[in-house]
Formats: sequence, structure tokens, C-alpha cells
Amino acid sequence: MKITEAKILEELKQIRKSGQSAQERMRAEAILLSNDGKKSREIADFFEVTQRTVFQWFRDFRTDGISSLKCSKGRGRKLLLHSDEQKEIIKKQITAYPHQPKKAYAHAMEELKLHISYETFKRFLKKHSISATNE
Repeated sequence: MKITEAKILEELKQIRKSGQSAQERMRAEAILLSNDGKKSREIADFFEVTQRTVFQWFRDFRTDGISSLKCSKGRGRKLLLHSDEQKEIIKKQITAYPHQPKKAYAHAMEELKLHISYETFKRFLKKHSISATNE
């Protein structure tokens, strides 16, 4: 891939140096390496990705430009427990059953009409600092 526009090259160098995410910096670096004459196989080996991934980065860059370097929104697993309403229901159940977390879990799942594992429930409590003593 050969880029001749100085403005785009400068943008890529700036992203490589201080892009928001590691993935964004890596993609910019790959495009710059390709521009310097590196082969796609060498780039793939350098970043420990497949050659197909490198080709996808190049294809996206050709079609969408600089914006293709950023990760798309909506990637990754969605949260199962996220609303303040859900948090309040869980707090209420933990307060009602302070020494019986499994019972609080069962009642909260019934009230929320949701199924998550008990381990996920415990991680949620810890993350949001919810306990029977936190009123």
C-alpha cells in the first residue's frame, strides 16, 4: 500500500504515537510499515496476527480512511446488569437477606426476571460495593 498524501501520513504517524487505543495504534503502524515497503506477511508476523487480518486492515483503510483505525462501537459482550433500577433491586434484596446471599440472589433473579450465574452476581456486588452494611 503506497500513500502519497503528506497530510494522511502525518495523521497516521500521530495516531501511531498517541492513538486512543492500542488497536488503533497497531493498525496505523501496520499501514505505515506497508507504506515503507514491508510485506503483509512480515507485518502479520510482527503483530502476531494472521495475514488475513492485515489485509482486512488495509481494505478498511482504503474504503474508510483514517476512521477505519478506530474500533467500532458495540463490540464485545454486553452487560447483563447495567441499570440503576436493577442495582436498587439487588441492594434491596441484600438488605433484606444480609447473611443469606444465595437467598438474596434467588429473590433478585426472580424480581428482575433475569438469569445470571451466582458468580456474576457476586462480582456485581463487589464492583458496586454493595453489602448489607452499606446503606
